[in-house]
Amino acid sequence: MNFLKKLVKTGFALILVLMLGLAPVHAKVFDKVAAKVNTEIITLSAIQERAQLLRQKYAQSPVGIPEQELLKEALNMIIDERLQLQEGKKLGFVVDEDSIDAAVKDISNKNGLADGQLQAMLEREGRTLSSYRNHIRDQILVSKISRFEIGNRVKVSDKSVNEYYRMHQKDFWTDGQVRARHILFIAERGSSETNREAKLEMAKKVLSKIQKGGDFSELATEYSEDVSASSGGDVGFVTRGKMVREFEEAVFSLKPGQISDIVETEYGYHIIKVEEVLLGKTLTLKEAKDRITLILTAQKQQQGYDDWMEELKKTAFIEVNLFEEPDKNKSLVSRGSDKKKTNGEGKAKKALSAGSDSQQSALQQKWEKMYKSVEKPAQPKGDSGKYENSELESLEKKLRDIKKLRDQNRISEQEYQKRKENLLNRL
Repeated sequence: MNFLKKLVKTGFALILVLMLGLAPVHAKVFDKVAAKVNTEIITLSAIQERAQLLRQKYAQSPVGIPEQELLKEALNMIIDERLQLQEGKKLGFVVDEDSIDAAVKDISNKNGLADGQLQAMLEREGRTLSSYRNHIRDQILVSKISRFEIGNRVKVSDKSVNEYYRMHQKDFWTDGQVRARHILFIAERGSSETNREAKLEMAKKVLSKIQKGGDFSELATEYSEDVSASSGGDVGFVTRGKMVREFEEAVFSLKPGQISDIVETEYGYHIIKVEEVLLGKTLTLKEAKDRITLILTAQKQQQGYDDWMEELKKTAFIEVNLFEEPDKNKSLVSRGSDKKKTNGEGKAKKALSAGSDSQQSALQQKWEKMYKSVEKPAQPKGDSGKYENSELESLEKKLRDIKKLRDQNRISEQEYQKRKENLLNRL
């Protein structure tokens, strides 16, 4: 878990954690196949691991997230990713090794890891660098295909920008701003009376110099106790509601070039000079265009993503068996339609079509029956033309068996993950 905690400190690493499924490897779950996306399966352990990451994401949420909702969200995320990966590979998208090297290096640098530390941390958590690189490859591929698909769907026309501006013109009002300088003599409320009197006398002395023609910027550099002293007391543009009340009232009461009397705040005594005043106004269409384009692009990107995923799910073989009740399974894929369609043939087609128009058998079949649709065909044996029998054990039983070996400490966590990955890659 130490490695996971380090990774989530950076934004990029957080994306990797959520996308790649790094999670506690000793979670006591009964591993079985929980869903199938075309010819790929999703195990219960993978969903549990993703749900654990979501728990961390929602840890600070004031409202608790029910366990079933976490599992649903985790499964939806994984299904989306599998569909995107399959689409990217179908369209010929590839990720070169240099891109993966750069991503691994970036993760190590952002987390202050020396050469070899990343691999050591992964091994302590039962992961291999090779499998981690494969996960990174998948994430990069998902990013590439998503940008390609959504980019082709997002077009913001001048007409839509003009229409948005007309309908939301009031949203482009900007408050007035004042650029100011100040000289601060620190005398916080609660400090000794002697200190406050001394600072007030110094403020009066400096104000007198300014009134006799002294350069405000030079005097601020010499006398001000604020961090802005090095820039001649320049605090930049001030907007209402950002400064303490007394300072703000003084700033907005002055005209350009005017200098205030001594202003007392909770920080001490100030002398303020206003350099420039910008009145509040509504931005013109030209001034607001870039901002509107960003708003409309974000809206269209979300809609484009939702439409894309809907299209992928309509043509995919998606079978969910996470919960016993069919109505629960039916609602798991949030963006897909209630009916699952398939472009497969033979047994796969029959298995899905039997359950696509009603809440019935496909979601309640025994695991062995479900896997008949993805079993590999028997292979020729020599020249006799005979075929070897398919593996006697179902995929679920094999997953359960290696899980049992891990739980009994008969194999290491790393060996468990390796065997599990090899088993799933046979599909």
